[in-house]
Amino acid sequence: MNRLSRSTALLFVGICSAGAIAQTVTTNPQRPVRTVESVRPLAQVKNDAAKLDALLERALQRRQEAPLPPVDDATFARRAWLQIVGHIPPLAEVETFLADPSPDKRTRLVDRLLDSPGHTSHFANFWFDQLRVKSRQQNLSGEPFAHFVRQAIQQDLPYDQFVQQMLVAEGPGHKAGNGATGMLLRDMNMPHDAMANSLRLFLGTRMECAQCHNHPFDHWTQKQFYEMAAFFGGIRYRDENALPNLVGLRTELANADERQRQQALNLVRRMNQGLDGSGSGVERLPGDYKYDDLKPGTPILANTIFGADVKLKYPEVKKGTPQRGQGRDRGRAAAPEIDSRQALAGWLASAKNPQFARVIANRMWARTFGAGIVDPLDDWKKDTEGVHPELLVALEKLMKDLDFDLRQFERVLVHTQLFQRACPPDDGTPGEPFTFRGPLLRRMSAEQMWDSLLTLVFADLDDRLRPLDERAKPVYEQFEALTKADAKELLAMVEQRRGPGAPAGAADQKRQEELRRQLAADAELQKKAQPLLRELAAARRAGDPKKVQELAQQLEGLGLPLGQRAARGREGDLMRASDLTQPAPTSHLLRQFGQSDRETVDASNTAATVPQVLTLLNGFLDQRVLEGQSALRADLETAGDGVRRVRIAFLTTLNREPTDKEAADWRKAIAIHGEATIKDLVWVLCNSNEFRFVR
Repeated sequence: MNRLSRSTALLFVGICSAGAIAQTVTTNPQRPVRTVESVRPLAQVKNDAAKLDALLERALQRRQEAPLPPVDDATFARRAWLQIVGHIPPLAEVETFLADPSPDKRTRLVDRLLDSPGHTSHFANFWFDQLRVKSRQQNLSGEPFAHFVRQAIQQDLPYDQFVQQMLVAEGPGHKAGNGATGMLLRDMNMPHDAMANSLRLFLGTRMECAQCHNHPFDHWTQKQFYEMAAFFGGIRYRDENALPNLVGLRTELANADERQRQQALNLVRRMNQGLDGSGSGVERLPGDYKYDDLKPGTPILANTIFGADVKLKYPEVKKGTPQRGQGRDRGRAAAPEIDSRQALAGWLASAKNPQFARVIANRMWARTFGAGIVDPLDDWKKDTEGVHPELLVALEKLMKDLDFDLRQFERVLVHTQLFQRACPPDDGTPGEPFTFRGPLLRRMSAEQMWDSLLTLVFADLDDRLRPLDERAKPVYEQFEALTKADAKELLAMVEQRRGPGAPAGAADQKRQEELRRQLAADAELQKKAQPLLRELAAARRAGDPKKVQELAQQLEGLGLPLGQRAARGREGDLMRASDLTQPAPTSHLLRQFGQSDRETVDASNTAATVPQVLTLLNGFLDQRVLEGQSALRADLETAGDGVRRVRIAFLTTLNREPTDKEAADWRKAIAIHGEATIKDLVWVLCNSNEFRFVR
């Protein structure tokens, strides 16, 4: 019987279509180091939230619009869990919250979620997307960078310091404590791209078009682009002093075979990768520069594009040398370092920068409510004005008043009345800005989808979160071992990694041939299975258990039984999205549902596609939830009667009670077709739009 390879099994794994440090309750490694209340009293937070609500209501009145009414408790709980910790609430949490008569239960819930390890995990997903974090990029590991991001979130590192640390980081990229180098190493050997991405992400300014010519749709010139690029002038992407003990390596390599020699050199190059150079503040215009103000190849000095001027201390030059803004030739020798990266960080990530606070405030608003006051988020121009300008000013001030504490800023947003209001029933008039009568109705992100489905398997996802450095630790250990190794020990390490036995390359070749055979078989299996999977979906939606059983038997005949373990499953694969490889493999559900490939800033999407449907139809629900040892299955099996089972299905998946009609219809179906019908109910609910959307 055919079996799915890991790659195709993952494709079929189905989920769903479309201050002071306070004491903490547990020692979960991703729990924030302090509680939100220990930093700022709730009364102040509510006061700030009320001011934002008042500004929004006045703005809506001017537009002759009215805020929408508050949502019910079930909708609020689901929204709060998805927004703050990134997944739907577990059954026990839903029932406890709905039964709680306390008038302040919503306030207590959001603060508790902000203090949970799940907040660290979910916020990490956001920054992984913005910063294009990848576990592997060529020969560089991105795990130290991911570790830095997680740790910054967990420790409430203020946003301005977070950005500054990434802009000035130096040293080997694989060394413990150097994870902040990952942002600039993400554009290794491309400092101009690094500058353009930094301006886009942190200042909402798109200058990349000005790299080759004056910007066609904005006022930026090519000369201004190179003035900004000059802050990264002289940066080097290797740290030659990272491995100091490899004296005599050339001699040792002369006696090694070609494969061993190449592996040793690759390992040394990889471990030498890092950032060196504080910045020269000088960059040359390109050779094809075609404007009349300067000649091609002219050295350009660093200069900011707006806001305060940055004063850099250049070495003294001879009399008659052109002054700043005119370019001055220092010859072809490398310009001396003058800490221009530090100067850039001090200018860019500053409360005095006219763009820095307002851009991140607008991003956080969009993350919470589905759209920005200014949209798009990363293309601000001189005449840019948000849909509610006074509200944007207030958000900018709040960000500064909170000293760029993003968790406290988010806390204010989720304590607003706006966060409790119903979503508008439509997207509004095309071409018109979203006005925030309530939050925008939107589909779950890929990470929310994956993590939500894991709640059906595990009762407590926080218990499965890994230590912050779990994935980076092997990288640190290897680097540390190499810093202590001499040339002979390095070769011994390479030989040990390669292993004895078959000729070099034979094992790799065999694995590649086997992989090709698996992929060919999987492609054929997928082609045969897709029509049956579509029919299976239709049969389940129609409540036709006989047809479902018939199709299940046909799929089993193809080698795809609905009850088999997903990906020949290991529970190690069922980790929260933030703890998995970044990004997930292309065949993974996360990628099928729009997880960013991390090649560009903020590249995730929530568009509906056909592969999403095919990904969901078989796999996760059958293999992990309905047939596996899942939390939901355990709850269903211990339920006292059919009425309770129907309630459990709705409360666990949609986080609400079934309507009277829904309860009656499904109790009737169970009476006719048997208790197995409850599995079809779960399948239908998880395939519904109501499950997929944050409402």
